[in-house]
Amino acid sequence: MKRQLQSIMHDRIQRLTQLDDRRLMRQLVNDFLIDMVDYQEQMLSRLEQRVLDESRTVSDRYDIYGTICRQEDWDSARTFLYPVLPEDVEQQHLNIRELLAVGMVEGETTGTSAQRLCRLFLEMDTAQVQQLAHSGRTFRAVVTTDIGQYEVHTMLRPSWEYTACLEHLYASFQLSGLSWKTVYHPYLYKFVDVLLQRWEVQPTPEEQILSITVDMEEFQAYQRPGWIPVWNVQQLRIKSTGFPTPALDRIHYEHLIHVQRYGTEHGYVVDASAEDVRYIKRGIQDITIVSTEERSGFWQILQIHRPDQGHEVYRPYPLLNNAYADRFAHHHGERQSLPIRTRGEMERLVHMLADVHGVELIDVQIGDSGHRHTAVPPQPEYSALDLNEFLGDNIRPDAHRPLLTLSFQQQSARALPSFLQEDQLQYLSAELQRRLPEYRCKGVWA
Repeated sequence: MKRQLQSIMHDRIQRLTQLDDRRLMRQLVNDFLIDMVDYQEQMLSRLEQRVLDESRTVSDRYDIYGTICRQEDWDSARTFLYPVLPEDVEQQHLNIRELLAVGMVEGETTGTSAQRLCRLFLEMDTAQVQQLAHSGRTFRAVVTTDIGQYEVHTMLRPSWEYTACLEHLYASFQLSGLSWKTVYHPYLYKFVDVLLQRWEVQPTPEEQILSITVDMEEFQAYQRPGWIPVWNVQQLRIKSTGFPTPALDRIHYEHLIHVQRYGTEHGYVVDASAEDVRYIKRGIQDITIVSTEERSGFWQILQIHRPDQGHEVYRPYPLLNNAYADRFAHHHGERQSLPIRTRGEMERLVHMLADVHGVELIDVQIGDSGHRHTAVPPQPEYSALDLNEFLGDNIRPDAHRPLLTLSFQQQSARALPSFLQEDQLQYLSAELQRRLPEYRCKGVWA
């Protein structure tokens, strides 16, 4: 608006024939009209921001950010990203006696009870990682001790501890009365555990392990040892303030927990491991836990950090999140909690996601389920990994749900590395599946 006004006034001033008139008009424009337009734009911007702030829900405090970093690069002094498993930042100490016992007892079995030697991140598509981890294929590894080197046979399995953390986070959201959003942390599905299967030559029990090197053969270029997943979820142990007060039912007790010292701009979730929690009441600076516990004590709280302009970003892997676009239409729609009934509303929801994650929605096709009359539904493939498997849906069988195919196109300036692109489709499909349970959502690249 300002530039348009300046262009119009410049054109009008140039038409004046008298120099004094030009000088007077130019002074009037610069001293009055331009300042007035600047003031109007500032007021409109403040009004727009005020409307956006008042419409914004608390859900943006619970956006999950995640990436991976080297174990030695993680710094406990940082205040945004934390290891998914706290023990990942500790130095691993393997007991050679336990490895020898496992190798002799479980060496010739499937290895499900075998000792884990190490954990590897594979820079591959998630479907390839899952297929490799379930293939039963064995790999050679070299265990270096203070005496010498020993060859061992190993096999892979998915690192279920990380996906268990996602399910635990979901249970904590449910306990705290918060709506769930699909977590976009594809790195968690690309870790595998390297299990000891058998020794070629056994070391002595007194030896100390110095290092372990795995020969991944044709996958050697994709393994990244020493990397750990991190996210913006921190585990806190906070003591309740004062003495518990009886609840209205005279059966339970209210435990008050002040969180202002940790930052009221962050989100707080009561850990699902807490026992005898009836429900949670949330305030601006505190949390009230209603429980049968009648004594004051410590509570396990999950703090979900909100990013700021100065938060650290690990390289070279991108920091991913499950946030929606910060727009009035989205916040207003979330407040209404209305079901999606029109294609326009569905496309609005998709664009709220796609715009944040660097893709564009090209087309939406609704087709037949493809196996409506099939007696046995097809088995899921690793390529169709369900990111919300723990949610479940027992009342809508796949045989009666039409297929909703969403065609996306990447924005070239914001394209992810190739090994994350299929995971991007899986996330978009999973989040839309959560909002559109009457369909089977599938994302494809246009």
